[in-house]
Amino acid sequence: MNINAKQAITAGLLGLIPAIVAFMLITIAAGAETLGISILLIALIGFSYYFYQKSNIKRQASSMFFVLAIELLLSPLVFLIYTFVFAAENTAGDAEAAGAAIGGILLIGVAFFIGLPLAGVFYLISRKIDPVSE
Repeated sequence: MNINAKQAITAGLLGLIPAIVAFMLITIAAGAETLGISILLIALIGFSYYFYQKSNIKRQASSMFFVLAIELLLSPLVFLIYTFVFAAENTAGDAEAAGAAIGGILLIGVAFFIGLPLAGVFYLISRKIDPVSE
């Protein structure tokens, strides 16, 4: 089994970017850094392997932007989970829970209105870099 060192290093570096985004999203959703660090390591290995399977650097970069677009589309779901966790653990009364719900709805709205256009931009970048990938 031959391993192309240049392709492996590039895949590892490109895999680090979506792995860090996954780490941030999981840390926000769960509120636990230990889980986030294990997700970072698992995602780094998984994304690096996925990108290594691509035949050249253009396809690796295209796949990275495609993965980032998917992660941005999932960000409102992450903030929904965060809202539930925050409301369950950090509110004592009904008024606090209502405030957490209103704040959570605003947070989800912001994540949707920022994440959706950015996901579209990342998807278009991935298609521009390599139109036949995925």
